[in-house]
Amino acid sequence: MDHHTSTQENEKKKPSSVLLIDSEGFSNYTSYLARGLSLYCNVILYGFSYQSYNITGASRQKRIKFYYLKKKLPKGYSALRGLARVFILFFILLNALFRTKYDVVHIQEHLPTFFLFIPMLKIRKKKICWTLHDVEIFAPTTGISGKMRLLFLRIVSQPSLMTKFAGNIIVHAESLKKQLVAKGIDENKIYVVRHFDYRYLLEDNLLQTKSEEGLPNNYVLFFGNIAPWKGVEVLVEAAKVVRTQVGKKFDLVIAGEPYEGYEDIPFFKGLDEQDYRYVKILKRYIPSPEIRDIISKSSFLVLPYNDTFQSSASGVVPLAYTFSKPVIVSSVPSLIEYVEHGKTGFIFDTNNSGQLANYIIELVDDSTKCVEMGKNAFQKMSEDMSLEKCSHDTWMVYCRLQ
Repeated sequence: MDHHTSTQENEKKKPSSVLLIDSEGFSNYTSYLARGLSLYCNVILYGFSYQSYNITGASRQKRIKFYYLKKKLPKGYSALRGLARVFILFFILLNALFRTKYDVVHIQEHLPTFFLFIPMLKIRKKKICWTLHDVEIFAPTTGISGKMRLLFLRIVSQPSLMTKFAGNIIVHAESLKKQLVAKGIDENKIYVVRHFDYRYLLEDNLLQTKSEEGLPNNYVLFFGNIAPWKGVEVLVEAAKVVRTQVGKKFDLVIAGEPYEGYEDIPFFKGLDEQDYRYVKILKRYIPSPEIRDIISKSSFLVLPYNDTFQSSASGVVPLAYTFSKPVIVSSVPSLIEYVEHGKTGFIFDTNNSGQLANYIIELVDDSTKCVEMGKNAFQKMSEDMSLEKCSHDTWMVYCRLQ
């Protein structure tokens, strides 16, 4: 076989279209990925959010066809609604998978009922790619209710079957790949594709919303859902030390929606009236248009996550880098892979509030260093986490699918 023939056969193997299926909570990621993939193939996007489809710029790409998944699903949550959602979603996916022309089906996270279609997809020789954002499924709420819903999610998504039968699996960190290999998953089908940038938040087409009033300037920022594994109590302990050391030039903003069942957050009770002079808490969901304003006004971001976050990767680091902000992260493996210590941020020992305080003080006291590290962070994002690079890496995973 000559080189020309071999090249032609390789070209034939490249997929011309992908059926990209969203998962709730990942709509911005999935829509932005669709935008990047449209450079290489046609994309049929089944998404849970029209807003994400528009904000990420996916709606402006001619090679993307969008279908709204959420339209026929019941709103709110109860045991009955949960069952109804799974039942209805099954038939929506059935229609998508068997009446759509595509070469690769790419799903996000733990998608309910999808495992039921694997045998039929295999028979039809459809290639399956799976992005696993979290190696373990997190309970969506606390207490008995959380445990029951966790069990329900595992039953309807069957992660063990998915890891076995998916053609290729994408994760966002080498440490997450190692966890899957330790579970007995073939390492040859696991690919690491970094979590990409958020540059769509910098684009002029982004809808404007009213900015949060009363925010100081150049504050330290914690951003993202406030959950038991986020280590916010460690940050609060460190903040008290920092305020004592540097005084009024230190302010802390904690912005994010509380984890369900975690609304009455214990560590906030430890804050007295004086603490609220320098700690501002936005205990709510932060919409995409408002993110730009909140992060732009900050000096740097802190990710004090604890060890129970080991099985996940965070999109907050590339989010910070997009806005040229350095980060201070705990020594969780999936976080430190994204940070060059002393160049794009600092890494502190998990749960060590004293060490965290020292790094915060260093950046608060030296604004020039903070700005320089922010420039380094943006450069690292541009080289390692750009949409162009990560979507191309994803495309190459499709090309290697068996």
